[in-house]
Amino acid sequence: FLFVVTDAVAPKSYTLAVGESEYATLFLDFNAAIPTNVKAYTVTAVNDGYVTLTQVTGVLPANTGVIVNATKGDYAFAYSADEAADVAGNLLKGSVADENIEGEAYVLGVVDGEVGLYKALANGTSWLNNANKAYLPATAANGAASYSFRFGEGTTAIENVEVENEVK
Repeated sequence: FLFVVTDAVAPKSYTLAVGESEYATLFLDFNAAIPTNVKAYTVTAVNDGYVTLTQVTGVLPANTGVIVNATKGDYAFAYSADEAADVAGNLLKGSVADENIEGEAYVLGVVDGEVGLYKALANGTSWLNNANKAYLPATAANGAASYSFRFGEGTTAIENVEVENEVK
């Protein structure tokens, strides 16, 4: 017998560019191995001007918004058939294609040298979320102008980060 394979699908992979701030957001529609020297975090709580970041290790589950921390560079997130980590309680949302999002939300940005989540829409009805990026819906927040990061259950926050002004 002769078998002919047509429409073969190449393994999925996404290359994430991390800039000077050493932070980026990510949202993929497939399970992906988290590259070496990269940390990925979900947002599990919002309070007192901070979001609590909880680390995801091993495999990032499909359709999970995360905040990524790594040195400046490009990182390949390759498809993984391995079981993904449990990320219950994640407040981040995202999209795999450019999408107009209705209502206010918070996106990763750098303002006055501080990395955090900043309001994406102050007036109007929608804003553009770029492909494979995550955001925090305003409905998950408590109305602050911005949010700094806390890691895990501790109180360590990002302070005095020296970076150029940019929004990712």
